[in-house]
Amino acid sequence: MTSNRRTMIRILAGVTVALAGLACGADLLVEHRTEAQVAARASHSLKARGPVHVDLTTPLAGLRTLGGEVGDIDVSAEGVRHQDTTADVSVRLKDVTTDGDSAGGTATATVGYDQVTRRLDALGDGLTAGADNGDLILRGSVGQLGLPVTVRAKVSTTAHAFTITPTTLDILGRSMSVDDLASLPAASGLRDELAPRTVPVTGLPQGVAFTSARAGDHGLVLAFSIAAGPTPGRDGGAV
Repeated sequence: MTSNRRTMIRILAGVTVALAGLACGADLLVEHRTEAQVAARASHSLKARGPVHVDLTTPLAGLRTLGGEVGDIDVSAEGVRHQDTTADVSVRLKDVTTDGDSAGGTATATVGYDQVTRRLDALGDGLTAGADNGDLILRGSVGQLGLPVTVRAKVSTTAHAFTITPTTLDILGRSMSVDDLASLPAASGLRDELAPRTVPVTGLPQGVAFTSARAGDHGLVLAFSIAAGPTPGRDGGAV
């Protein structure tokens, strides 16, 4: 191989590396700008009181925007207030375009257990909600004697509400089913205190459907599906 040919190869290799670096830099620049724009729109739409973070997870997302595509987006927002409840929200959208459409996605809203306790309308005599190994737990005191108890509850859902139903309670070192309280005439008041409580989930944006609820480590996690089409809360502007 001649000296001139080796020199030409080095030059071409250097140019290729430089062009790749420029493309990567341009992609990252556009990607960061797009993330900032999406975060600003999400903060406005969700009315978040805390920080909003956006990740474009599709490779070369920045350059894709030049063709009207954004790709997959993950959005997390803290302190989102909906009606009388504040939650931390996480949204994942697929195949988002710069026009504000998507192929659908999923979302979760984590409601702190202090708010769950408040929404239970004083279930029991000061029972407070929490979690234990994925189970919803209510701890406090019940009955006229104010006996300390630990109540396990299940969470069921419909399209527009979730219901917390106490199932078992530990009291005075013994465990029993809440249903068994029906056979104890003296426990009628306690049975009434541990009746199921239903909390409505309403006022959702168009295209968002409530699907399930579970006890998480940091709060009750409400899950939603997002239909394909305009991104929820879009006000006519592009992403």
